[in-house]
Amino acid sequence: MNITLEDAHRLAHDILVALGVPTDIAHDVAEHLVESDRCGYVSHGISILPSYRRSVETGNVNPAGRASCVMDRGTLMVFDGDGGFGQHVGKQVMQTAIERVREHGHCIFTLRRSHHLGRMGHYGEMAANARMVLLSFTNVINRPPAVAPYGGRVARLTTNPLCFAGPMPNGRPPLVVDIATSAIAINKARVLAEKGEPAPERSIIDAEGLPTTDAGAIFADPPGALLPFGGHKGYALGVVAELLAGVLSGGGTIQPENPRGGVATNNMFAVLINPELDLGLPWQSQEVERSSATCRTRRRRRASTAYSTPASTKRRTARVPPPRSM
Repeated sequence: MNITLEDAHRLAHDILVALGVPTDIAHDVAEHLVESDRCGYVSHGISILPSYRRSVETGNVNPAGRASCVMDRGTLMVFDGDGGFGQHVGKQVMQTAIERVREHGHCIFTLRRSHHLGRMGHYGEMAANARMVLLSFTNVINRPPAVAPYGGRVARLTTNPLCFAGPMPNGRPPLVVDIATSAIAINKARVLAEKGEPAPERSIIDAEGLPTTDAGAIFADPPGALLPFGGHKGYALGVVAELLAGVLSGGGTIQPENPRGGVATNNMFAVLINPELDLGLPWQSQEVERSSATCRTRRRRRASTAYSTPASTKRRTARVPPPRSM
């Protein structure tokens, strides 16, 4: 059954209000979830509401939690989310950071003790729509780890997403990069498992450390693990996100001496800047346009004597297909 975006928002909003969530917070959470569905991120859409209900009923989220700034040094701010819904807390923090950048041109900020922040690209879009550039790293605590280190078979990290976003010239949509440092997000694995659909190859290992496409292996007893994307490179980025977000925010990391209550809590480290630096705005716009055009342009392959294969060696060469993506 298909429903309108307005009806979906009303449904999510009313469910949250019935759980004791203040109206303005319920509005922000519902708006974020419905927008995730509209963008095709169903793993971060209204399908996640049952887990949010359990979080409220078990006291693992503060329904009325709001962000507060616990340290303010001008262009450096530290926020505490009071265990509130991340879609509201994250929006509060991003709006405050945007205003600070309008004053100073740049801002570094951290957030700790937020319930699930949701789709990080949502905050990237907020920044880009304000004509700003965002780079953020997020870690996940208060739950068991789900991502194995490169070369390992036991989970030690979580999905630790990073987000980059910025405006594009000539009225084109912003550039938004929102990726987990694991091959797939844990909520993506949840959706696949619920639908009985296979996970991408080389994204999951079972409890024995063997490759599998069974998304349910992550939730088995004993559980399997997600793999980092890109092998050692994704693992390295996951470690960076863990330290920047967990340590510099004061929220903590996934290390085993910290609580693992089973409900995701997010910490974030972010840099937000006004890209209109004193380099000449026309030059910047042209450079961005030419750089992006270079990536989009398809070039025809032409024969070249400088790069042609000698006739005497043609029979000894073979075309190697590109590697399959992770």
